[in-house]
Amino acid sequence: MKKFFSFLLVSSLCMTGMAQTLESFLAEVERSNAAYIAEKFNVEIAEAQAIAAKVFNDPEFTAEYSDNQDRTLMMGRSVDLGLSYNFNLANARKARIAVAKEEAEITKALLEDYFRALRYEAIEAWSNAWQAQSILSLKRSTSESMEAIAVSDSLKAALGEIGRVDALESSIESKAMKGDLIQAETEYTNALITLSYLAGGMDIKDIHEEIATPVKEFPIDYLVALAQDNRADIRAAYLSKNLSEKNLALVKAQRAPDLGVNMGYSYNTEVRNEIAPAPMFRGVTVGVSIPLKFSSANKGERVAAEKAVLQAEAAYEAALKQIETEVKMAYSSYRAAVKTYENDSEETLAQARTIMESSKAAYTKGDSSLLDYLLAVQVFNDIAETCIGAKAAVLTKWAELLAAIGVESI
Repeated sequence: MKKFFSFLLVSSLCMTGMAQTLESFLAEVERSNAAYIAEKFNVEIAEAQAIAAKVFNDPEFTAEYSDNQDRTLMMGRSVDLGLSYNFNLANARKARIAVAKEEAEITKALLEDYFRALRYEAIEAWSNAWQAQSILSLKRSTSESMEAIAVSDSLKAALGEIGRVDALESSIESKAMKGDLIQAETEYTNALITLSYLAGGMDIKDIHEEIATPVKEFPIDYLVALAQDNRADIRAAYLSKNLSEKNLALVKAQRAPDLGVNMGYSYNTEVRNEIAPAPMFRGVTVGVSIPLKFSSANKGERVAAEKAVLQAEAAYEAALKQIETEVKMAYSSYRAAVKTYENDSEETLAQARTIMESSKAAYTKGDSSLLDYLLAVQVFNDIAETCIGAKAAVLTKWAELLAAIGVESI
């Protein structure tokens, strides 16, 4: 029932063209991302190949007909039927199945790792869209405020209260801010297009969710151990180590001789030749064949497989070190983002807003110049954009940390 309601929620969002929450957006990414759907086929292909590896060797059937000049020499005719089958003495089929199963498990782990990266990319895109939306709101507010001042100055100039140059200057600044607003609208539109692409073409018109700013602390050793237990790519590296060992076993099995078993049946008609007559008779043959494996003297393939085992073990150890490094760097970046966010506080932004509004009131009364007001607007916008960026960075770096650990939450 829970899955049914989740499906209804995602379906309703698709119909209205709106991604209301990050959770619903991520659910749509998992369900509809085109590249992720394509990657899923790798698992089905690997599973099919694992089934194909179970096939047995095909038996061989032979049939022969002989006519020993029966019409002229009356030497009779014969029919020979044979059936043969090859057995690998080292059970190469079992080794082949083990290799195929390991490859299928690696493919599943790689798919999980692909989604780990995709999820981080989706959260980062959502954070960027929220940042673009917030900056757009900021630009729209300051643009509308400047436009109102330009209209007021135009009326004052017409009444002779201020000079036309002052009115012209405010009009130019209004147009400049309008240009910044158009640029912000374009960046937000492009951010929504990116979200739509990641969600498999979902029509996203707007986002209506305040992003989270998780502020947490963990022992770094705990995070490293958690990553080494959960990362799908480290599991793939471990499985690759197993695969190399199974490949070595397969190489050894294939180098073993094949035992061929064959059975035959023959039917010979009566030989009516006067010099060498013979009665009609039937014959049965049973035999074995063993190839002389002179090729086994070449140990190149086996040595290569043995070296591949050592390489996979070294790659696994390197992957453990790499994950440890990634987690430490991601946690360091996350803590730095949190500190930056806490430093760029809302209190500073409120103070800048007060200064801007006071400058606007002073300019409206004629107590200060337009330049003073524009400077206050610029300071406020810079601080606001810094606060917005710092808040978005916390979510992005948190998502990066979760991706480095290989979990969706801690």
